[in-house]
Amino acid sequence: MSNVFHNAGYGIPPCEKVVQLCQWIDANIQEQIGWSDLTRESGMEHKLIMFGFNKYLGTTPMTWIRQRREQLNKPAARPLENNTQHGAFSLRRTLEQQTALLSDLLAKRDET
Repeated sequence: MSNVFHNAGYGIPPCEKVVQLCQWIDANIQEQIGWSDLTRESGMEHKLIMFGFNKYLGTTPMTWIRQRREQLNKPAARPLENNTQHGAFSLRRTLEQQTALLSDLLAKRDET
């Protein structure tokens, strides 16, 4: 079975390409990230990126980026003296959940 699926005439990239792009996004999350950055980094066209994110993550790339920024910034938005421990735990849990999601995507890719 091929790693490329087809939807309305457009290929959907392999799961691994989406995971790699998510990892790149996380590594560059503090930078301004636009469509030209995503297409350049992934080597995929805009529609392929959209289909891949929708299929594997159930969201768009820009929503993914916004949510990742919100998740990473939540602990910093709380008063430091009252919530340092809670904020660190919350950030760690969020990052663990995201890592688990990416691991699940890789496992699904390996099953096909």
